[in-house]
Amino acid sequence: MISAGNHGATQAGIGMIEVLVAIVITAFAMFALIGTQTLALRYQKTAHLRATASQFSADLADRVRANIRGADSGAYNLSQQAYPAVDESAPSCSDFAGCTPQELAANDIQEWRTGLGDAMAGGWGEITGSLADGFTVKVYFLDPPASDAEPDPVAKNCEPSAADPVLHKDVMCLASAFFP
Repeated sequence: MISAGNHGATQAGIGMIEVLVAIVITAFAMFALIGTQTLALRYQKTAHLRATASQFSADLADRVRANIRGADSGAYNLSQQAYPAVDESAPSCSDFAGCTPQELAANDIQEWRTGLGDAMAGGWGEITGSLADGFTVKVYFLDPPASDAEPDPVAKNCEPSAADPVLHKDVMCLASAFFP
């Protein structure tokens, strides 16, 4: 028969080991939760940038639809220009009085690009196409990847053309097409 004194001596320290194991398991669980939260924030930021790019694409499509004569004259087609700068001398057509459709188109593009640059890091955009074939709007923005992974699939819908810059690994692009 085992005496009560010997049984207590064999159990000494077991409770401390159980507490240590519980702390280690809890620590690993906390690290996993931190990693999941970090990843969720990263995806939320990317989703916000894509939504903003989509809103700016829709904004330019609405501007083109509102100035159909400018679209018909080719004033919105920037495919012949090699990544033009924002035209600071574009006419101010905020009241639409006395502006030609071409001047209104230049003003639309300038306001749109200025808004893109203000709203998104590295925000830039271009539009190509015609009234008959439809227009393609490309919005570029900076979204550094979390690692050296493959480029984001959103960039794959922006096949670079001759006028496009070489896309840096941190530059994402969202392309959309529309008919006025």
